[in-house]
Amino acid sequence: MNKILLTVNGILVIAVGYLFYKSCANPNSEVCRSKIINSDSLANNINLKPKKVEQIGTEPTGKIAFINLDILNETSNEVKDLEKEAKNRRSAIEGSLMALQQNYEKEMIDYQNSAKAGIASEAELNAKAKKIQQIEKDAQNKQLQIDNLTMDIAEKNENFQKNIKEFLLKWNAGKYDYILSYSESVPTMLLGNATLDITNQVVPLINEAYNNKKSTKK
Repeated sequence: MNKILLTVNGILVIAVGYLFYKSCANPNSEVCRSKIINSDSLANNINLKPKKVEQIGTEPTGKIAFINLDILNETSNEVKDLEKEAKNRRSAIEGSLMALQQNYEKEMIDYQNSAKAGIASEAELNAKAKKIQQIEKDAQNKQLQIDNLTMDIAEKNENFQKNIKEFLLKWNAGKYDYILSYSESVPTMLLGNATLDITNQVVPLINEAYNNKKSTKK
């Protein structure tokens, strides 16, 4: 999930950054004077620590198992749905940004040509300037949408982790003393006995629980 969050942040920041870079070609641009929230910074300030799930003490079994997080991320229906939602929302924002960029360039050229020719009245130039400022404000609103998407993904990431812990708590029921996590990208566990890997056991059940919950909501 963290991988998803970082990917979404990176693409969106690049997209919106392009428009703001173009906007700042005008030194008097209102958008250049405004404080822009960086979604990466915002994401770093979000507390992604999952809420505590109460553990239940049982008679020790001496057994340990682990779950491969890479496989979980690739096969989780919840993660797939989140990726799809994030992609669709990102595409919509990027499409709007592209349209704003094209409109901004068109209006700037029109304004500069009118001002250079000296045939437009002051009222007409003011109207054109206000139109450009409105485009810049719309771009800022898109930045807010990016921030909202970042926070929403972070919240769902936190909820996903919490759901996994709650599921394992019920499923485990004293089978294992410890269920560890493993990932190639973040190898906190360097080596594990493959017979202790319960990923393929729990992922289908996790997906089944998620599908049932999704059907209930519908």
